[in-house]
Amino acid sequence: MEKKYSKKFFVIGIALLFLGASATFSISATAPWSDNFDSYTAGSPLHGQGGWHGWDQVPEVTGYVSNVQSRSTPNSLEIAWFSGNAADMVHQYTDINSGIWRYTAYQYVPSTMTGESWFILMNKYEDGVHNSPDWSLQLVSSAASGIIYDYDDQAASLTLVTDAWAKIEVVIDFDTDWQIIYYNDVQLQAKGWTDGHAPGGQLNLAAVDLWAAETLSTSVYYDDMSVVPDSSDLICSAGGPYSGEIDEEIQFIGTAYGGVEPYTWHWDFGDGEEATEQNPTHAYTEAGVYNVTLTVTDDEGSIATDTTTATIIGPQPVIGIGNITGGLLKVNAVVQNTGTGDAADIDWSIKLTGGLIILGKETTGTIASLPAGGEETITSSLILGLGATTITVTAGPATKTQAATVLLIFIKI
Repeated sequence: MEKKYSKKFFVIGIALLFLGASATFSISATAPWSDNFDSYTAGSPLHGQGGWHGWDQVPEVTGYVSNVQSRSTPNSLEIAWFSGNAADMVHQYTDINSGIWRYTAYQYVPSTMTGESWFILMNKYEDGVHNSPDWSLQLVSSAASGIIYDYDDQAASLTLVTDAWAKIEVVIDFDTDWQIIYYNDVQLQAKGWTDGHAPGGQLNLAAVDLWAAETLSTSVYYDDMSVVPDSSDLICSAGGPYSGEIDEEIQFIGTAYGGVEPYTWHWDFGDGEEATEQNPTHAYTEAGVYNVTLTVTDDEGSIATDTTTATIIGPQPVIGIGNITGGLLKVNAVVQNTGTGDAADIDWSIKLTGGLIILGKETTGTIASLPAGGEETITSSLILGLGATTITVTAGPATKTQAATVLLIFIKI
């Protein structure tokens, strides 16, 4: 898709200017795979969670975990333009290159949506290196036309469903190089997998890409995504990886496919505790990385297992900066710990930039300890100067700025 192709290189170029030689990461998933976004915190950027990342590892194009809409409560993935950037979320896969597979995603398009939302499957994905044959499928949900269509064959279209969850399902047969695309259980398209955007693609599912398009687009939501083999064999997924704090209830999500229903479920949380529900909750009492194993047995006694991890941390401090106040000769600022854990050895500074600062341009110190829920006021050394200035207060990872005017011995905010 030439429009999208050129857009990608523009994003890459801009990102490299800002990121320089910063480290990147790549997490892929082997199938069966599923994600319902319910183990993430609502409002958090999805980049870096659960194997998801921005296109070419650019964090600025992240989508966000949202509880505004959800098919499986409480969360979904929100794709839109955020802070001037089109969300462009990628999840990579490995070892999906033979047999028949079903890719499923549920999409919620508000009737007030403007712009476009793209659902893309790629047969090859490599950060920074992209060619036209890499795109096997590009479905465009267009608010202006009220349809969802195949970008590479725009005659293949259906009426766009709004204000309700609609199922996107792609059946991929790697053995015959064929794909059938369904929208809300109605066939939208059937075509070769390796001839998607341009001939020469690979018999492989490399990644899904959810993109908010080149023009300003408002929110579209995705939920309950999965890729599973189209097989009668029993397989299961433990979801994850999971994370949380000590004593925090974590929601575990189990899925199973094939075999003969009903299924029985057995979770081993790696800390001596077990559960027999499909989607249990569990809280750990100690920090660490735990191997979590799901075992599913079908009605005929067939057994499938899958293992994931749960990373548990102790209560963590969250350092922030409250009010910054001026006055006679000094600047005061409130350092707060809004987290659940105590903080220690918090380095802080109060710095004035701009104007003529004769005394007190920078003051530094250390807060020996700050309990959870506590706060402490820090104070600058004596300040003497004249003119407009910017006060920058730092405390641990937190930074806050405040415009001010120094009138000889008085700091006005």
